[in-house]
Amino acid sequence: MCCDISAVCQTNPTPFPFWPETFSIFLGDVLATICVAGGAYVLWYLLKYPGFRVGANWTFVGWDVQKIGRLPNESDTGMLVFMPNISVTSYDMKVKKVISAVWVRERADVSDPGEILGHRDLQREGVPIETRTTGGELLSLTGPKIERPTSAFRRITFFPIFVQTSDGEFYQAESPGNAAKGIVKLRHQIQKVVYTAKQRILTKLR
Repeated sequence: MCCDISAVCQTNPTPFPFWPETFSIFLGDVLATICVAGGAYVLWYLLKYPGFRVGANWTFVGWDVQKIGRLPNESDTGMLVFMPNISVTSYDMKVKKVISAVWVRERADVSDPGEILGHRDLQREGVPIETRTTGGELLSLTGPKIERPTSAFRRITFFPIFVQTSDGEFYQAESPGNAAKGIVKLRHQIQKVVYTAKQRILTKLR
């Protein structure tokens, strides 16, 4: 009996050539799912972390701006007492972080903080916990009093300010000379837009 191999191949094609195509489709679906999940995670991170925003400015004693008509510069003499004022705006009411201390230091790194100008331990001083817990109304806190020469005005007021939470985390405040940059700036912009929209919606529903 004679068998025509070419005829058999044409009437019974092997399924093997379809596997690469099927695998590529499956791989594409997996990659697409990973991309969507990754994008969703990045958006969640931008909107949620850390759930609040820290800002700060400075007050100082020993210089009358209205009388002198200008801020101190490097040629001025005498001493000033500087004190940072902290504001914490909550964007996520579920995030309950307790602020335990305010630091004026070069870096948040515990092992290498750099120069430390001042530190105020709010917990040790007995500041009420409800006035330093995020997730509610705007928090207003004051930092340590720092006495330095008047000529160091610009350097002191441009120094980084951090709040430390009870879980040991440090968050840098936006302050003169320490504006948010990069991903942090983008996160703050997105959070502000979402927060403002949410407040408007809630106001209309009331």
